[in-house]
This record gives sequence, structure tokens and C-alpha cells, in this order.
Amino acid sequence: MDKKTLLKLLPVILIPLALWMVPAPAGLKAETWHTVALYVALLLGLVVRPFSEPIITLITIGLISMFINPKIVYSGYAADMAWFMLAVMIVCAAFVKTGLGKRIAYNLLTRFGKTSLGLGYMLMIVDLILSPATGSNSSRTSIDYPIFRNIAEGVDSTPEKDPRKLGAYLTMLTYVVSMSTAVLFLTGMATNAITASLAQKMLKVNLDWMTWFKAGIVPAGLVLLLGPIVVYMVYKPELKNLGDIKPMMKKGLEELGPMKNNEKILTVLFILAVLGWMFGPKVKFANLSMQVVAFVFLSLTLLFKILDWNDVMAQKGAWNTFVWYGAFYGVANTLASQGFYNWLAGILKGYLKLSQLNGMAAVFILLIISLAVRYFFVSNSAFVASFYPVLFALALTTKAPIMVVALLLAFFAGYGSLLTHYGNGAGIYTFATGYCTQKDFWRVGTIMVGVALVIFICIGLPYWKIIGLW
Repeated sequence: MDKKTLLKLLPVILIPLALWMVPAPAGLKAETWHTVALYVALLLGLVVRPFSEPIITLITIGLISMFINPKIVYSGYAADMAWFMLAVMIVCAAFVKTGLGKRIAYNLLTRFGKTSLGLGYMLMIVDLILSPATGSNSSRTSIDYPIFRNIAEGVDSTPEKDPRKLGAYLTMLTYVVSMSTAVLFLTGMATNAITASLAQKMLKVNLDWMTWFKAGIVPAGLVLLLGPIVVYMVYKPELKNLGDIKPMMKKGLEELGPMKNNEKILTVLFILAVLGWMFGPKVKFANLSMQVVAFVFLSLTLLFKILDWNDVMAQKGAWNTFVWYGAFYGVANTLASQGFYNWLAGILKGYLKLSQLNGMAAVFILLIISLAVRYFFVSNSAFVASFYPVLFALALTTKAPIMVVALLLAFFAGYGSLLTHYGNGAGIYTFATGYCTQKDFWRVGTIMVGVALVIFICIGLPYWKIIGLW
């Protein structure tokens, strides 16, 4: 083990160990306090990352299981949300393997890609089309971004040569669009399922697929539509007119060849999956919850041999998320059932005094707190899994409308990632290309978060009131 890894590992070991040795505070049982130590160990492991998320998770639960009830850490792997995320993230591989994602992009660009701004909107449309059924926005970015980067390089805009000519704009916009489509659908990214699960468990709020979509279609839809033009205005490319890019797109289509049977089947399955997520809970003769629909979608891609077992096993991001989230969910769920979050909220309540404020003022303070701490988290999902239980418990001590709290925190779990270049895997992926500086990522991302805040407060809240969500 090298010195750097050891230094990162020390806080993951020493801080939880110190908590374990300290007597439980008043109001908590010793068993609950020991579970808190495990929770802190998992959280520090995910934030400090002495090893990758699944490795540090397995190390932690393996060692702690000798001293704590193993059911606490293993129970999360039986959670339907853990399996749901795994299924939708694996299905994403089908769009890459078949080439359907590329085909959609090339066809759109052949018809509409003439200006830089128009190209930006095509990027948005491609990502939007794929987003309902690709549960990892990071994986989705790996499908569409290379296509648009090829266009930038085709006009001699590379990270080393004239990045601001076109490539920097497309790179920045990719991150903005990825997070905007991610929040529009419950199945847009894995974090959404974590938020929905916590909201159901702690706030007794049911954020099913259709409720999420109805809530997001106006405010999140506006943020998505404004994304390309806002980024264009604050991070304008030097090249405005692209000329004729049809030959480049037609070459890409020629390399793909005629539409194959597996692409046609995947298209049908994709449409059926979206319909299942929208209307499945209303079907009386079958159990079509969103988790079931996701697994039916995956099973049919295997049945029709669109994917095989090697493809399933190759989705490292999906399995990584399943390993760390399953453990984290089990521990968080245990803490919730043992009353830890309510206890912690009671402590914070005395300092923040949110119960004395107007309900909407309390909502805004909770939202601002959620954004302010984003700079300390590398993993978007880890942030939600570890910090949202505290915010939800605090919300229950206030006069805040609970549905508004659930919805605003749900959507800004995604938008908040834009504050940094490491807030989400899509940001890490695009930043690593070298087209944009960290300063530009933070500046443009902060502007987009500000735009989203204005839209959700000025338009989203009245809209939710009109449709009866609160």
C-alpha cells in the first residue's frame, strides 16, 4: 500500500473507530451509535476514496460485520431500488452495442446540424431521447458525447488547438444537458431512485415515475430548453456557422449500415418500457411497478439476444453502484428505523430554529444547505444517500410543505452537480477531455444552477400548486 492511499485510509479507520469507542449520546442506544460509526466509515470511504467505491465498501462491511449485526449491512442488497438501478444501468449497454444511440444522433444531425447553436440543440435532443430508459446519465454521455466531439475535431477544434472554436462549447453543454435530462425522468439517473426511495421511507411521499414526470415537465423542461442558449451566451463558441456537416454524418451512417433487427427490437422495447413506467402502476391485471418494468426490459434484451451475459458483467459502473449503494441503503434504512435521523434533526433543530420560520422559508433554507455542501462530495449518489436523510428529517420538524421539499431536493440533487466538475460522473468524463478549464466548469455550472433556481421558484412552485401536487 502506497503512502497516499494510507493517508486517505486513516480517517476512514480512525474517525469511525473513535465514534465506536465513545459512549452513545443521550437519546441513542449503543447499537444505534455503532451503526452510526459504520455509516460514517462508509461515507468517508466514498468521499475520501482511498480505494474505488465498491472496494472500500466491501472492505468496510467485511471488517465491521464481525462486530455488528450483519443483517444491517446486507439487507440493502434486497432493496428493490438497488436492483432497479442495476437493471436500468445495464440496459444502457444495449444502446451502445446495437449502435442505436449513434444512429439517432447521426440522423438528427444530418437534417438539422447547421449552426453551433443548432448543433447544441441536437445534442440536447439526442440525450433527451435516450434519457427515459438509460438509468445512468454518465453512461448516456459516453454514447452521445463522442459523436459531437468528432464533429468538433472535424472542424479542427481539439483540446490542444482552438478548443473554444467549437469543442469547449459542446463539452460544457454536454454536462449541462446530461444533468438536465437526468432530472426530467425518474429513470434519468441512478440518484433519482435513491431520492425517491428516501422520500417514500422518511417523508411518506410517493414519487412514482408519472408523478416525477408531471412535476418536472414544465420547470425542468424549461431548464433543458434554455440550456443550449444559456451556455451559448456565457460560453460562446468562436465558430457560429458549421457549413455542411452532412457528409460527416452520412459517413457515420454508412459505417453503421442498414438498421439491424436488434436495433428495431430495441426501439420497440424502449418505447414499451417508457409506456410501462408511465402507466404500469395503473394496470390492474399485472404487477408493473417501475422496478418490474426495468427488469422486464432487461430480460427481453437478453431473451432477444440484444445483450448477453458478458455484456451484463461488463457494466462495471452498474455493478459498482449496486455494491456501494446496497450497503449504504441497508445502513441508512437501519438508522432511520432506529430513530437516528429524527434524533439528529432534533439536535440541528435547536440551532437552525427552522420550526419558527414560514414554511416556504424553511424549504428555501433546506435547499440552499443542500447546494452549499455539494463541494464536499465527489459522488452525486453518495451525497443523496448520506445527506438527504438528515434534510428530510429536518423538514419534518418544520411547517414546510413536505411534497415541495421532496420535489425541490429531488430535482436539485441533479442540478447541484453542476456546481463542480466532479459532482457527477458525466462532469468527470467531460472535464477529463481537456476542452474546458475548471474555472469555466464552475462558472458556467453555477450560472445554470442559478437559472434553474429562478425557474423552479418562479414557475415550478406555482405550476405544482395548479396541478395539485401541494
